[in-house]
Amino acid sequence: MSKTRWTARRPAGRWSARLQALTSRRKRSRGAAELSVVVVTASLIAGVIFGSGLTRTAVDVADGLTWITDGPSGEVIQVNPATGRPEVRLDVGDDGDALDIAQYDGRLIVTNRTTGELTSFDLASILASGQQRVSTGGATDVLHHDGRVYLIDRSRGTISDIDPVTTDAIGEIWTSPEGIADAAIDGTGRVWAIDEKGLLTELRWSPGSQEFAHVDDRTIENSGGNSVLVGHERGVTVFGPDAGIVVQVGTGHDVVADAARLSGELEAPSSSPADLVPVSSPSTGMVAIVGQGMVREIGVAAIGCRQPGRPEVFQGLVYVPCPGDGKVVRLAPDGHRADADIDVADNGDPDLVVDDGNLIINVPGAPNGAIVHADGTVASIVRYDDSIPATPTGTTADPPLPPTTQSVTTLAHHDSTPPSVAPGGEGTPPGAGPGPGDGGPGGGGPGACSQGSTTCGPPSSPPSGSPSPEGPGAGTPTTDPDAPQPLQAPTGVTAVELPSGSVQVTWHHGGDPADSFQVQEPNGPPLVSVSGSERQTSVSVPPGSHRFTVTAIRDREPHRTSAPSNAVTTSGRPSGVANIRGHVTGNPNDTTASVTFSWDAAADNGSPVLDYTIVATDSTGGQTIVTAGTTAGYTAVCETTYCNPGPVTVAITARNANGQGPTVSGTLAYDGPEPPALPAANQQLVDDDSTTWQGTSLEGIGSTRLTLDAPADWADFTGTCSWTHTGNQKGSETATYSCDADEITVRIENGYARAPDNGIRRHSIVFTASNGVESITSATYAWETRQRTLCDRCQIP
Repeated sequence: MSKTRWTARRPAGRWSARLQALTSRRKRSRGAAELSVVVVTASLIAGVIFGSGLTRTAVDVADGLTWITDGPSGEVIQVNPATGRPEVRLDVGDDGDALDIAQYDGRLIVTNRTTGELTSFDLASILASGQQRVSTGGATDVLHHDGRVYLIDRSRGTISDIDPVTTDAIGEIWTSPEGIADAAIDGTGRVWAIDEKGLLTELRWSPGSQEFAHVDDRTIENSGGNSVLVGHERGVTVFGPDAGIVVQVGTGHDVVADAARLSGELEAPSSSPADLVPVSSPSTGMVAIVGQGMVREIGVAAIGCRQPGRPEVFQGLVYVPCPGDGKVVRLAPDGHRADADIDVADNGDPDLVVDDGNLIINVPGAPNGAIVHADGTVASIVRYDDSIPATPTGTTADPPLPPTTQSVTTLAHHDSTPPSVAPGGEGTPPGAGPGPGDGGPGGGGPGACSQGSTTCGPPSSPPSGSPSPEGPGAGTPTTDPDAPQPLQAPTGVTAVELPSGSVQVTWHHGGDPADSFQVQEPNGPPLVSVSGSERQTSVSVPPGSHRFTVTAIRDREPHRTSAPSNAVTTSGRPSGVANIRGHVTGNPNDTTASVTFSWDAAADNGSPVLDYTIVATDSTGGQTIVTAGTTAGYTAVCETTYCNPGPVTVAITARNANGQGPTVSGTLAYDGPEPPALPAANQQLVDDDSTTWQGTSLEGIGSTRLTLDAPADWADFTGTCSWTHTGNQKGSETATYSCDADEITVRIENGYARAPDNGIRRHSIVFTASNGVESITSATYAWETRQRTLCDRCQIP
């Protein structure tokens, strides 16, 4: 194993300036130490398990059970690490949906990144208690600390405290004017956010004022939109791949370092110890580990981990998943291999979950995964079992069908009392026998029961003055005051649109409690189910006008549905733009290119589009443009004429009052003029038999006429032709000429010649053809000139 160690080559006196440049703050910095960088070459070892898939999981609960995702089936799965087997499958999406989960005390929050739905589940009942719409893709994250849940929306540049039950926003939503590149939470509950221009902000939630209190700002120079944060017990580490930097702040021993091999989109854990901070750079096949006073850069691509995924720290080691390579690499803090690799079958995509003193290796789509125990031993687990039925979202497992009204009444009033035997026949139901005395009509004969009575037997004589059993009131049911009351329908259903675009539905319910409530639009499918103790929830619906009904549900009783709510009109974030088109046109006369493009407007989804942000990327760098229209353009500058900066990638994002819609990208190809083809190189252009020299003066002044016999590709060339003559006393000379010229005249300035050299001077010429982008040269032509000489010691006249 070889390694090279160096420190950044900066004089010690410039250290404070370097720190200020990287972490300039509006408050005084707490001091920092610069980290050195070590490149570690890992050696090769191997080990064994099973699988295939990738996701992200945050776990903070000590219940002996762990939830994992399974995107291929659209499910989340509860696994018991003690038994190594799954116990619950919860259907939360469609096959292939990208899922993230956050498991906190008694609650599971699932983000469906494909559909843009965030749902909170009560783990006691496995029922959804709240739901809201969020940005699709990887724009949202859920952070948690000490009973509080924060929703990070990078596309909107917002951080909100949300109710963990309803998912509704609480109090004031914090907004970053320059967007959010990443956010993290530390062990003290401070929320850290870095914007796309490198401003790192420290926030603290104030329950009293229900808003985020600003604690501190500091600018991380050379960081940008690809920056990622890792939280610690105190403070965070910032990885800035835009310029390859590492900055650790708020830990009490702030540090700064270069990490030039980190670039592109990085993968980092949500938290780690401050003295052992890993990050992966999939595009470069590198893993960096911050700790022990240095940054170690490990080229894991060399050991078969071509695109390392999100690492985790477990029991003092760094575990690095290798998506597509089907294994997990274990690294020591010094960057060397700590143990055998943990292999997964069939090139699986492992995802790591640290929970309850174990490291779970989840492999979405595979029947098996693995568990790493605290002592480092590895065991296989069953992560997916078809024999366990998947529970649909918002229901309990295998609910019984509701009975009919008659069967409910019978069960409520008769319980397990057997039918009496009456003259009408064995097993005659109560009240169905012959009447009074002889089994005839009236149901009061021997052995008969009045309908609704809980006991049967011979009738007793009515008290004096009481009506005869055959008279009015005969057979009237009696009421059991302890019997359950019929389930009532919810009332007073109201609907209010929330700032997020979802709808908050509230209702009342009287009488005996329901087991659960189900919210839907009239005659529509269920949208969300909540427990019977809830009277409010939020639902996600597409933009437009909506009404809602609430259905009360109780076991073995008919469902009761409310009257519709008030109508509410919802709006959402805009859709993506369509039909991106444009032109990229260079110029033969200068070094610029015109880039113009347009697109079809995004659907506003009920809220007018405010503007479009366009990020155009080309070989010269590109531009960021914000416009309210559907056309835009800019000028690219190259180093040559016929400027071709293409292909140009254009990423367009629409924004309305609800936030940004999805980003849509298109590629524009160069469609401008092309430079002419160059003639063949190293050809001779001069007719040797037609060269003439004229000059008789002692100073050697005259001219040479060169007759040209250029090949056809030179003579027909439409670019620029030039010649360079060498041999004059004052040096070389260059001039342009017409590519199809028959002859050129070259000025000769030899200077005085002495007798010993016989007045001979040697000259040469070479021709160049350029199309504005590249050039070639001809073969060199050489000739001699002769002139009058001075004697060896004669004075120059």
